[in-house]
Amino acid sequence: MTQDTNPPGVPEGFRTLRNSAHAETHVGPFYYKKDDDELTLGFLAGDQHSNAIGGVHGGVLMFFADYAVVMSAMKGQKENCATISASCDFVSSAHTGEWVEAEATITRRTGSMVFVSGRIYVGDKTVMTVQSVLKRIIPREK
Repeated sequence: MTQDTNPPGVPEGFRTLRNSAHAETHVGPFYYKKDDDELTLGFLAGDQHSNAIGGVHGGVLMFFADYAVVMSAMKGQKENCATISASCDFVSSAHTGEWVEAEATITRRTGSMVFVSGRIYVGDKTVMTVQSVLKRIIPREK
């Protein structure tokens, strides 16, 4: 289920999952938008996301990056994924009041793992890059 109305600052076409995990609800809210085969995720950086100097806290960006790569890996699949490892490189900063987006590309999918490369950005500015390895959690047939 999705939410149909967005608060000011959230671009048109973005939706949030109603039944998100408690952690995502607490840290977010995080939004998504599907265009054809592309999935874009985003959040509006607020005071609750900031560090002492007004930037978005690095831990929030890492949490959002993990959410983005997992959601991207699960798109179109009837399975869940769990993060095995993630490597994040901070390139720039995001600030309170900015719309922060993520994009991710699956670089390889094996029988048990998914390898994903992602980018967190504000407008044209890259804020962080991420490389992740995910464990595929495939439902067993009954």
